[in-house]
Amino acid sequence: MEYFLIILISYFIGTINPAHLITKHKKKIDIREVNSMNAGTSNVAMTLGLKWGIVVGVLDLLKGLLPVLIVRLLFPDNDILWALSGLSAVLGHIYPFHMNFKGGKGTATFGGVCFALFPVVSAVLFVLFFIVLIVSDYIVVPTILSVVFIPIGMWFTNFSRISIGIIAIYSLISIYKHLPNIIRLFKHEEVGLRKGLSKKE
Repeated sequence: MEYFLIILISYFIGTINPAHLITKHKKKIDIREVNSMNAGTSNVAMTLGLKWGIVVGVLDLLKGLLPVLIVRLLFPDNDILWALSGLSAVLGHIYPFHMNFKGGKGTATFGGVCFALFPVVSAVLFVLFFIVLIVSDYIVVPTILSVVFIPIGMWFTNFSRISIGIIAIYSLISIYKHLPNIIRLFKHEEVGLRKGLSKKE
């Protein structure tokens, strides 16, 4: 029973979409209809500016972090439940029922999940994420690297194989969701973050 409740509650938390709510309030627009048409952090930064992008990023991170932390406190010896909670929160962000199952790509929320699962490793990856982002200027590059290396990092930090498999499900979903970005990147058509922000300015 606890498995079902944790999956359900974590999913519902994940469906709260700050990008959608804030742009609706600030500009009376649907974030999914402008720029990259993604209800997430980077699109808000390009649409409303860096300040609001940071706000959305922090909120998205928290909705992945908090459910997993609570589950860890309640079930300290069951890392499968931690992983299920995290995946459910991310799936809620990507496929929110009240937005016709069309949300964001889940990167920031997944980052929050990772911080709850293994904070030290995630802190290192967080720094590396922004180094790669600054160097490459394309958010898709550090994103793909992160989702590939997270399950590998879990292997070396003694998580169960089932937990690693659960988190790897998101890795596959993330790669799939970012395929258009990857294709545009290879075609030199992807808009860099600096250019996107400068367009907003």
